[in-house]
Amino acid sequence: MSFEKPAVVIDNGSYSIKAGFASDNHPVSMFRTVVGRPSYLKGKYGREAYEVFIGDNAMANLEDLELNHPVQNGRIVNWDNIERIWHHVFYKELKVAPEDRAVILTCSVTSPIAEKIKSCEVFFETLNAPALCVQSEAVLSLYGVGQTTGLCVDIGHDTTTVSPVYEGGLVQYARMQTNYAGAQVSNILKEILQDRKYNFDIKCETIIDDIKRMLYVTPDCAMSRWNYQRIYTLPSGENIDVSQETFMCGEMFFQPNLFQVDKTKYLSLQEAIVTSCLKCDAELRSDLYDVIVPCGGLAVVPGLSNRLADELESLVKRPVNVICSSESYVTTWLGGATFAGLSDSKKMWINKQQYDDYGAKIVINKFV
Repeated sequence: MSFEKPAVVIDNGSYSIKAGFASDNHPVSMFRTVVGRPSYLKGKYGREAYEVFIGDNAMANLEDLELNHPVQNGRIVNWDNIERIWHHVFYKELKVAPEDRAVILTCSVTSPIAEKIKSCEVFFETLNAPALCVQSEAVLSLYGVGQTTGLCVDIGHDTTTVSPVYEGGLVQYARMQTNYAGAQVSNILKEILQDRKYNFDIKCETIIDDIKRMLYVTPDCAMSRWNYQRIYTLPSGENIDVSQETFMCGEMFFQPNLFQVDKTKYLSLQEAIVTSCLKCDAELRSDLYDVIVPCGGLAVVPGLSNRLADELESLVKRPVNVICSSESYVTTWLGGATFAGLSDSKKMWINKQQYDDYGAKIVINKFV
């Protein structure tokens, strides 16, 4: 399926949304996946006119807004708000009409077919898009590094998911989750800082996000940390030492039991990957270990990819190839842009005429 204009690629993340044109090598727009409405309304929307704040504008007006996160654990939970975000993407961020652009939309590996059907309904019936393709984030992450077979290690905000992909198809039964991701990092940081008598009130989320960007992983947790000092300046101007916190939260990806009494709560990253590979056919495991692709916002933590390779090689007693990138946070989006340009991808698209003729049936046929 050929299009006169470059397709729009939209990567729906629980923390941030990435959007741009398939002809580009980087998203045009990245902003928080959040919608804010005036708090004085107290949830009674529709009775009077009010302004809706989206993305970073909502985060900048925290004091006056009630925030809603329409994507949680990779699933769309509020369709009215995600529709507002998509509308905002086209008209405010990309400045194009949705009826002029085919769309590649990412979905979580856990997304049910009902979510894909509803997405098609919104894009075809509300936004009037001419064509739509819904693809798994794990599959597109492999395309983003030029591969079709390998392991996607998605370290996101709500979940960390290990997903094997073979020849462009998701091996669903071998998927694993560690239960430790960005949200858990935030909660741990909050608890530790509260124990240190720091309470940040309304600005807490912004401060925690800033400290999370200072996370790091060492090659050996036993090594001296004096060279890894992290100092954070509070809005008040006070400097606090967060070296221990940033070290601990990074180390928990590999040794969650080091800091947790409940030893069944979290799974280490390397154990999740090995378990996922063991669930696959023996003939496939070698190919999976040769292409391990970390992606997501926390995949860019300094030292994480190298430490992951060391831990895996220690477990499986063979070389592994962890493909690290400074732009791991947009790997999925890049995969969508790559996918849009492939001639073989045309059979995966649904155009508006097909949707009008067959409705949900063609969505099930194409995207299951």
